Amino acid sequence: MDETTAVTETLTTLSLPILPFEFVEEILCRLPVKLLLQLRCLCKSFDTLISDPKFIKKHLHISTACPRLLIFSDDDYSYELSYPLHFNFSVVTNNATQHYCPFKIHCPSILGSCDGMFCLKFNGSITLWNPSIQKLKTLPSLDARGRCGFPSYGFGFDTLINNYKVICVFPNIGSHAKSIAKIMVHTLGTNSWRMIAGEFPIPRIRSLKFVSGKLNWIASKFVVSFDLGNESYFLPPKLGGEVVNNRILEVLRGCLCIFVHSHMFTSVWMMKEYGNEETWTQLFRVSRTENPFFDLFAKPVWISDEDLVLTKREQTPASWKMNFAICNFRNSVFRIQIIQSMNGWCTPEVYIESLVSPCF
Repeated sequence: MDETTAVTETLTTLSLPILPFEFVEEILCRLPVKLLLQLRCLCKSFDTLISDPKFIKKHLHISTACPRLLIFSDDDYSYELSYPLHFNFSVVTNNATQHYCPFKIHCPSILGSCDGMFCLKFNGSITLWNPSIQKLKTLPSLDARGRCGFPSYGFGFDTLINNYKVICVFPNIGSHAKSIAKIMVHTLGTNSWRMIAGEFPIPRIRSLKFVSGKLNWIASKFVVSFDLGNESYFLPPKLGGEVVNNRILEVLRGCLCIFVHSHMFTSVWMMKEYGNEETWTQLFRVSRTENPFFDLFAKPVWISDEDLVLTKREQTPASWKMNFAICNFRNSVFRIQIIQSMNGWCTPEVYIESLVSPCF
């Protein structure tokens, strides 16, 4: 008897007068999405409960404790694989979940992720995709007439309006200042993009990083934070009072992080309390001489509470290979982890399973 059958039979044999309905809800909100989708077909009461926005939000909150690693690859255009990220990575290569891939092209550009949904760009279109429930939404086309350069995109949740937004930051060719950009915003459920008044610093990256209701990017020599609620930007505290030129911005453990590569070392800094300069903490510093794995192509993907770090490394642009390493910076243990044998380009992204649908 498989897990799905066992849980289904257990739940169907429970009598609601014996087990209060609120207890049933507590059980269901801790189940994986795949099983919940099957239970929706079991009876009307389950379907009503699992479809309720309050239940979806509660399930999302609990799911944050169970991150997964999704591998986007151009080896096979028909599906993607995701793996559970256990705290010690002991079974990271087991129990892979296969997700049908609706894109049928080379690995799409990943513009961001939020609440189990990915914002992807392929064939000139921007699409939101939740692989757990196999729902996708292609956004309205973005009028790019009169604009040049490479736009940057961000995707996140606006708590003021309880909705998701996608922003596009593009160079303002009408400005004499080369470092000036304009921003267009799409709010999920609407049918258009709108321009925001004002001028903004140009990002150095194509994918903006979402944390604490803000989309963050590195401009010329500083970090810029765009507030999705009031749709304005500000400059958060600098790292140790220093500029952040030639550094990489990411999000780990829900915190803003900066990866610093030098000729001798690779280090990772985390702002444990967003906007508080005093909380910048150096998580680790690695000698590139002692650990040649940490070259300019290496970047941490996920950090556990036990300070185990899953790191990806693209060997060379010509080989299109990618390795993973697991590093324990408490005891300096380092090992190569083969998650999947791939012959083509692949991109790993950490996400959580959710019932959130992009189809508003």
